[in-house]
Amino acid sequence: MELLILDEDTRQPTKLVQEYDSLIWTERYNTTGDFQLVSGLPSHHMQLLPEGTLLTLRESNQVMIVETHRIDRKKNQPVTLTITGRSFESIMDRRIAIKEVVSGNQEWSVIAKTPSDIAYYIMNYICVMGAVDVLDKFPSDLVQFVTPPDYLTGTGPNRSFSIPKGNLLSAVLQFIQAEFRTDPSTVPITPKVAPHGIRSVRPDPTATAIGIEIYTGQDLRDTLYFDATRQLLDDGSYLFSKVNSANVAYNIGVNAAQTLYNSSSTPSGIDRRVMLVDSTTSNVSAPSILTELGKMALYESKETALFDGSINADISPYLYGLDYNLGDIVKLVGDYGLSQSARVTEYIRSEDSTGNKSYPTLFTIPDWL
Repeated sequence: MELLILDEDTRQPTKLVQEYDSLIWTERYNTTGDFQLVSGLPSHHMQLLPEGTLLTLRESNQVMIVETHRIDRKKNQPVTLTITGRSFESIMDRRIAIKEVVSGNQEWSVIAKTPSDIAYYIMNYICVMGAVDVLDKFPSDLVQFVTPPDYLTGTGPNRSFSIPKGNLLSAVLQFIQAEFRTDPSTVPITPKVAPHGIRSVRPDPTATAIGIEIYTGQDLRDTLYFDATRQLLDDGSYLFSKVNSANVAYNIGVNAAQTLYNSSSTPSGIDRRVMLVDSTTSNVSAPSILTELGKMALYESKETALFDGSINADISPYLYGLDYNLGDIVKLVGDYGLSQSARVTEYIRSEDSTGNKSYPTLFTIPDWL
């Protein structure tokens, strides 16, 4: 693993970072990635990697930014420096999701077909247009908010989405993480909503701006199998649980209430798991907005069937970045009867005195996605 510093002006790799004790670099699909560097040379690496330094790997095109330095001094032990940071799109937590700066409790609603359209819209509204304050704009030679390939291409009905006031990064992540089943009861039919990813990509040699991109993975479940029976999975852990899950939501707003289900069936008896979605305190009154809030809460309360493990790189026929990438859907055939579709949600690279490791994290998903 080769850690590189990006030039302040060109954003091109210019210097190799060396002489650290360990490095963990984690890229994620639809939340921020992060890194951690541990060094026994605190003065050297604090000077080399001040806060705000942009980093990348030779084997990756994604960009992260140095955010914190922590120095640990313990009696009769060497001084240790730990440098951490997140992927570059984390700069959006320096902005606020709000329509305008006015008094009163005004609701910000936007009409669109998909949650990912909303995510890009609010990024562009605040960070590119500077509609709230022109000083909220980021320099275009530093960062470009790339229009997603599927922006405004949805085929379902228009819906009203409520933008949560507060941190812009949190709002964007909320919308790109949304996923719903097809709804045949609407006219036109509402197609399924798949979660989108977000990444920050360093510029090619002819440009200077880092691209913040909203994107989707590919469906590879018919061609790419991670199979425990072929010893492709190492150091795996499984988690199966229905604790705190729900398949029914009582969704209550100021002037409306509804019951939502996470499938076409209507569960009853001991199989019925009910949750309450109380939107009365947020002054939500529009039924369409209430429905969106209820669907999102119900999805977040789904039952757990997880696998977390590394890939046996010595025998795996699949190469990350070539055969699969973040966001791709693969088939996971694990032990204990687990055979499900899974999404590649993160890719972890680590380096220390024991050597280098790299492996994906696979998160099981329902087959309808």
